Amino acid sequence: MKSLRDVEKTRLDSYEDAQKNSTHRSSLLVPTIPNTQVSISFLNHFLIKRNNPNVGLRLTAVDELGARISTRLFPINEPRVYTFHLQRDFCTHATSYLVEFFSSSNMVIPFPAVMVNHRGPRSYSTVHSFNRVLNDIFEDDEINTIQVEEGAIDIAQDPLTSTFFTVYAGQHRLQDEIGLRFKSNSMSLSTTLAVDIPRLTHQIFTLGSVFPEIEHQQGVLLIRQPRQDMFYGRLLVGQTLPSGDLSANHSYYDGSQVAGEYWDDAQPSHRTYPIVDGLNTSIRIYPIQSASTLGFTVLIKDASGSTLATSKEFELVSPGNAWLDIDINQLIASFDVQPHTARAFTLIAKPKTGNTPMRINHQLVFSGSGLESSINVSMQNFNILHSNDRPRTTWGQLIHSANYDTWLAFANDGESSESSIVDVKFFSESGLEKTTQVSINQGTSTQLLLSEVLGEAVGDDQFIWFEVESPNYFLTEWSVSKHKISGHCMGEHSF
Repeated sequence: MKSLRDVEKTRLDSYEDAQKNSTHRSSLLVPTIPNTQVSISFLNHFLIKRNNPNVGLRLTAVDELGARISTRLFPINEPRVYTFHLQRDFCTHATSYLVEFFSSSNMVIPFPAVMVNHRGPRSYSTVHSFNRVLNDIFEDDEINTIQVEEGAIDIAQDPLTSTFFTVYAGQHRLQDEIGLRFKSNSMSLSTTLAVDIPRLTHQIFTLGSVFPEIEHQQGVLLIRQPRQDMFYGRLLVGQTLPSGDLSANHSYYDGSQVAGEYWDDAQPSHRTYPIVDGLNTSIRIYPIQSASTLGFTVLIKDASGSTLATSKEFELVSPGNAWLDIDINQLIASFDVQPHTARAFTLIAKPKTGNTPMRINHQLVFSGSGLESSINVSMQNFNILHSNDRPRTTWGQLIHSANYDTWLAFANDGESSESSIVDVKFFSESGLEKTTQVSINQGTSTQLLLSEVLGEAVGDDQFIWFEVESPNYFLTEWSVSKHKISGHCMGEHSF
């Protein structure tokens, strides 16, 4: 874990001198998962955002023993979406794939903006890159100095659904123990798990097989990974059905034992989220913030950004045994609010004493009639380093498919009361497909249905990427999709 203060310092250094501590390689490891097909997708932001045509992508297929099967280099030099179906088009029998980007020009950020997509029979699991082989010993010093447990793990409650987590080995064989801790108001349990994982491969575990006492229990699960030299990796965690359908996201740091991770004042943190018609929405907050007692409030917003209703205060103590699960639909129903007028909600966090923790993490959950999509999110705070002069570019992936309804939602948490008017560019593998203008009022959300923007999907599923440029640093986009038959959901935040 790298402290957020150090992250902020690195960003400031980059603002002041774009060539300082330059980056020329970024990477990720991609796991195969039984009964699914895996692909990666990304927009060539190297060229579109940074005008860098000198990028190469090297794919390496790795077998179950960590040996290389084959490697191939691809030039990344066109302003379009790139999609690689790793099993179908590259190597059918690999255990994992090492994805590396190289450039003679400064790439600025060592973590690539790549989506990892596992397609099940009637589901997609979509998650941005969540691990990497580090570039040098200096990056290892920065990333691996602070060791913490991984949290933000949703435990499946449906008895037909299993909770799983995936542990990756870096450049060396991983022979060690994984520690698991579970806590709730009624119990506290722990166990250890011996692992022997070949380099550059992974192992998938289900709670039912390694920690059956807590399967389908409500509580806080923390997982301790061993330190691995020259490797950084969050866990891929999620829920799966016997059919092979799954929904997953990455874990997040448990910062409750880390000293000094506070802003210099008690200014509240906040975040605004969309309400999507036909979907249930929840917020789950686990006690993994820096030591604190936080009061959370939910404001229900209409399309103009006006507050329709304000919830009671929900209190969370971190570290602790209790966690919050706030059902937004039930909350709206408890107020004298017409459901169709509620277009967004804002979550606000205030410290009871002391300063505000820098990292206040939680899960944004969308669900239909099937598997839920749990998106890992950190709250906004106006103390974070940002510019009101430089335009900020954000982008993300959407699925264009006849089998899915897909929404692109926008949320405006800006400091100004003015609305944000932006041009939204949609890219495919052929290049720029369409540009649409959207206006988002401050403090609320608006959304687009992808089929209404690009027309009904025909043929194979296609990954579409959007790009938004705005001087509003606190404008965020969200992609949400639901399978029309199974009701399984998927979603992710913008980069």
